[in-house]
Amino acid sequence: MQASQTEKPVSFQNIIFAFSYWPRIFRYLWESNPVHFISILIISLSNALIPAMLLVATQNIVNTIIDVNGKGDFIVIINAVLIFIGFTLIKEVLSILETHFTSIYQTHISNHINIKILKKVGKMSLTNFENAQVQDQLQRSQQEANYRPFEIFQQILSILTGCVTLFSSMAILITWNWIITLSLGLIPILFFFSYLHLGKREFVIHYHRIPRHRISWYLTYLLTRDSSFKEAKLYQLHGHFLNDYQKIINEFLNEDRALAKKRTNISLFSQIISNILIGFIVIYISYSAFKGQINVGNLVAYISAVTLTFNNSQSIVFNVVDICKNNLYVEQLFAFLDYRTEEINTDNKMETKNEDNLKIESIEFKNVSFKYPDSTKYALKNISFSLKKGETLAIVGENGSGKSTLVKLLTMLYNDFEGEILINNKSIKNLTTTQLYNAIGMVFQDFVKYEMSLRKNVGYGNVDNLGNDTKIKMALENAGLHNLQEKLPQQLETQLGRYFQDGYQLSGGQWQRIAIARAFMKNASLYILDEPSASLDPKAESDIFKKFYRLVEDKMGIFISHRYTTLRHAFKIIVLDEGRIVEEGSHDELMNKNGVYSELYNLQMEQFQTSGKQFIN
Repeated sequence: MQASQTEKPVSFQNIIFAFSYWPRIFRYLWESNPVHFISILIISLSNALIPAMLLVATQNIVNTIIDVNGKGDFIVIINAVLIFIGFTLIKEVLSILETHFTSIYQTHISNHINIKILKKVGKMSLTNFENAQVQDQLQRSQQEANYRPFEIFQQILSILTGCVTLFSSMAILITWNWIITLSLGLIPILFFFSYLHLGKREFVIHYHRIPRHRISWYLTYLLTRDSSFKEAKLYQLHGHFLNDYQKIINEFLNEDRALAKKRTNISLFSQIISNILIGFIVIYISYSAFKGQINVGNLVAYISAVTLTFNNSQSIVFNVVDICKNNLYVEQLFAFLDYRTEEINTDNKMETKNEDNLKIESIEFKNVSFKYPDSTKYALKNISFSLKKGETLAIVGENGSGKSTLVKLLTMLYNDFEGEILINNKSIKNLTTTQLYNAIGMVFQDFVKYEMSLRKNVGYGNVDNLGNDTKIKMALENAGLHNLQEKLPQQLETQLGRYFQDGYQLSGGQWQRIAIARAFMKNASLYILDEPSASLDPKAESDIFKKFYRLVEDKMGIFISHRYTTLRHAFKIIVLDEGRIVEEGSHDELMNKNGVYSELYNLQMEQFQTSGKQFIN
């Protein structure tokens, strides 16, 4: 998505070009629910014929009464009335059926589009997802997916049914005076471009509003979530956040007020002019009846036909304007759905089905370099190391040295790197994400606290075993939480967090252990822990790493930590500095070098000794 796309919607040519998306729109409408789509189409088109039929039936009643003039058989009049009642009943039944089908179909369309959007998100790489323009586009698509596609469907239906009603009512008038009939259809077109310009203006305002809308959403998140409430309370930020939020919504209000004023002015002017012209036409029809050129029944029918013709031609024009405006939304939706992701490892690259059960035996980085999008500085530069089954690797370095970036490359969250990453001597780019992720258990530094049950918080590490109590309890035990479930009111089914009803809040250390248990749920051949002990006390930290080393004895383990006391039992340690490996070896080897690692280790130990803390090794 290029920045220039923000200017694209204001072009009239691009509005017209957006109609080329209609075949795709109809395909989505059909996919949502074919039965409802056909039913609504048939009902709507049938219903569109009824107004003209009612006009003819009304004309027939009046003319029959005048013709009979109290002398004929009244049954003739009853028959005419029954025809009128029949059409009225059909109209009501069709309207009821249309309401029934559309109320359900709206949900079908919304669900179908939302699922497509969420599937697209699932195919994105982390690079895509961290792109602010992509996030804006996602917001535009997701924000209006619940109603806009259905609104487009209704407008298309309104145009189709409006045309049917328009032509049927014009057929009544055209036999009498084709000039008047044509003028009625042309009156709304006089104001078409004014309404179209307003629609374009409205779209552009809403288009550029999305970044501010995301900020306003984030401010409400900060004001309402328990994770931020404590700090907002302590630093008295509630009023500050609220002021920022009010400023944004007031800007939206002022923009909407200006649009409403323009819309009102155009509407008032167009309605005054239109009604003056219609008034002259009605006067002309009345004059024709007065002169005896048409009978009373025709008078009633023609006046109703004039109103019907004008209203439908006006409705068609308004719907065309709205379609033009909504086409711009559709273009944004399809721009997001068609956005070229950087996800290159798809399932069609599998060599055999058995490789879904990949067992990682070796890992090798060969001169791997990486820089983030829109950055000229390398986050990692010429990284080379290897790891084999049964070995553990510790990665250390100051903040910003590239530790977490290295892990994200190994897990294919970023894939636009230079050099080679080999898994079992094969390029990682030849593996599917399914293969790789099935083989890895991971604890991120910014792990997720799922506001769900304890079962789901742990079981999400291996959803195939979500109902396996034995494996969940074993994972909890490996993470040092063997007795947690007994302390909770509903045990494994206990709702965690305070966001939902009956939630049970855990300590920071307990949340971190649950994240570790989630990684241990998977029977992986590689476990990666990124700062797994940030919220743990020294005793708990020692316990976790003892369990970790036992868990990966015949597998592979990689962990990142700032606490050097946890590193001495690692098979290999690499020290990163500004994206480069500056030292590599075991704890003893690095201590003997008296280099960066030795300096940092001794410095940390001095701090621990000064503070009087004891560590269990």
